Amino acid sequence: MNTNSLRKMRELEVENSEISAEETQSTSDDDGDTCDEDELSKIFKNCSPMAEKVVAPDKYILHIAATLETNPNAALSLSDNTCEVYNLSNNQFAKLHVFAEHTDVISEIRFSSENSNLLYTGCADGRVRLWDLRTPRECSVEFKDTTVGIGKFEEITCFDVSPNNMLLAAGTNLFEGDAFMLFWDVRKHSLLGGYWESHTDDITQVKFHHDDPNKLISGSVDGLINLYDLSQNNEEDALIDSLNTESSVEKLRWLQHQGKDIVGCITHTADVQLWRTDDAQPYCHLHRAEIAKATKRKSEEHIYVVDTYATTNNLLVLAGSNYCDGESFRGLSVAGKTVEPTFRFLNNMQRVRASWFNCHTDLLLSGGEKGIINAWKPS
Repeated sequence: MNTNSLRKMRELEVENSEISAEETQSTSDDDGDTCDEDELSKIFKNCSPMAEKVVAPDKYILHIAATLETNPNAALSLSDNTCEVYNLSNNQFAKLHVFAEHTDVISEIRFSSENSNLLYTGCADGRVRLWDLRTPRECSVEFKDTTVGIGKFEEITCFDVSPNNMLLAAGTNLFEGDAFMLFWDVRKHSLLGGYWESHTDDITQVKFHHDDPNKLISGSVDGLINLYDLSQNNEEDALIDSLNTESSVEKLRWLQHQGKDIVGCITHTADVQLWRTDDAQPYCHLHRAEIAKATKRKSEEHIYVVDTYATTNNLLVLAGSNYCDGESFRGLSVAGKTVEPTFRFLNNMQRVRASWFNCHTDLLLSGGEKGIINAWKPS
């Protein structure tokens, strides 16, 4: 898969989505549900949106981040390189701020876990910006690679912040033959160093463990999921293990099930792999055809996977279909190697591009290709 820049990846995704829409319109009999409405209602728990807002009808919502309060703030990155922040209260979304200063594709967004007024945005222009919602006119801090020459920069493809809010890690595209993971001291705003020998292609994900600031995973187009111990002094010692997906990594997430750490991986071919960190193979591998079967869809060709999350008892896989306008959006529960249809999100009107889930309140936010933000309570 050729993804030499985040911008090209995004353009290819949008182009493929448009082609898919044209194909499904011209072949309207090729796909659909495998059972009727009555049967679907028996198989799935129907979930209707508790709040909905069209925030940008001519743009895509590409990323969502939110705070953990009862009435959370939700940040949305859009396909026009802006980031909008809304507050969800009384089942309504109210706009708070628009950050329009990004000069390139926004690759990821994150709220600080210790201060819900602080929002990080990563951009393909080589910077991670920190914004304060109390003084939103300009960013508070910029994190960038200060070691490259003037006019040069690595495109930031992903980033994350450690659970103790001390360290920021970002992945880059291939730059002069290497894919970098860069590290900054959040408090001092200074570049600490980087890794550049563990991946051979664009880095697509970096994720800190939710409790341990020294545990980090990264994923890449090269197909590897790397596990690191950041307490070590150098990259060679820090690299604990490499898990080979034999594919291309699109998304990663640390999950927990029955007290054990699990790495959830979504590939660019819409497979889901679940790994225990000491396994040589994924203990559960859901191929696209299996996801189509579990979501009760006829064709695997239109299936996509949004994300994976840990719930109270099981793991949740969110998946949909590109067929027609992408109305089919469903949730699957995974326990061990068993996959069960669980939720059907009614009145969804778009191909879902981004989601965010609070496992403590069961609040799910989703956004997609018609610029609509939805709030759900799939409990």
